[in-house]
Amino acid sequence: MQLANLNHSPYATRVRILIRKKQLPIEIIEPPLALKSSEFLNAHPLGKIPLLKLDNGCWLPESIAIMEYLEDKFPNNAFRPATPEFAAFSRVLASFTDTHLGPALLPFFKGLLLPEFSFNKQEQAQVVTVTLDKLDRWLVQHKEIGSDSLTLGDIVLAPTFWWIDEILPLFDITQARKGLDNIESWWRWVKQDSDVNEGLAEMGDAFKAFQQAN
Repeated sequence: MQLANLNHSPYATRVRILIRKKQLPIEIIEPPLALKSSEFLNAHPLGKIPLLKLDNGCWLPESIAIMEYLEDKFPNNAFRPATPEFAAFSRVLASFTDTHLGPALLPFFKGLLLPEFSFNKQEQAQVVTVTLDKLDRWLVQHKEIGSDSLTLGDIVLAPTFWWIDEILPLFDITQARKGLDNIESWWRWVKQDSDVNEGLAEMGDAFKAFQQAN
C-alpha cells in the first residue's frame, strides 16, 4: 500500500502518525498527479489528499476513512478504544476537529494562501476562542473516563491543534487558549508521543518551506 501525502496537511499528518504508531509497511509518496489538475480530479473525484492506495489498486480518500480502514485491516496495536464509552469519546474528538476547530481556523489559512482574501481577524479569533472553550469543558469528561492511552481521536486532533500555535501568531493573536487548563494538560500529554512529535515536526518544516517560498 501507498499513502499519497503532503507534509503540511494536518489531514495527511494524522494518517502518517497512525501508520507509524501501528508500524505498518505503507510507502509514503508524493501525490501521483498534480493537485487540482483535470487528470487528478478525473482520477480522484473528491480532489483531496491524503489518498491510500489499496492492495487492489483502488485509491481510498478521506483521512478518517483511511484511519478506520487501517484499524480494521490491521487490528493489532489498536488505537480505536475497546470500550464503547471511550470509543465514543474518541469519535467526539475526531468530529470536533473537522466540524468545529478546522472551520474556525479556516479563514486564517485562507488569509495566508490567498492575498485577496479578507476577513475580520479579531472576530474570527473570538470564534476560535469560543471553540476552544467548548473543547476545554468537554475534556473534563476525558478525565472521568480515565484512560491515558492515545486514541484515533487524539491523533486526529493533534495536527489541527498544532496550527493554533503556528498560524494565529502570524495575525498577532497569541491568547486564544489562555486559561484553558484542560487543553493545556491534553496538549502536553499528547506531545509526549514520539510519533506525534515526528508528524508535527514534518508539518513545521513544510510550513517553513511554504513561508520562504511566499
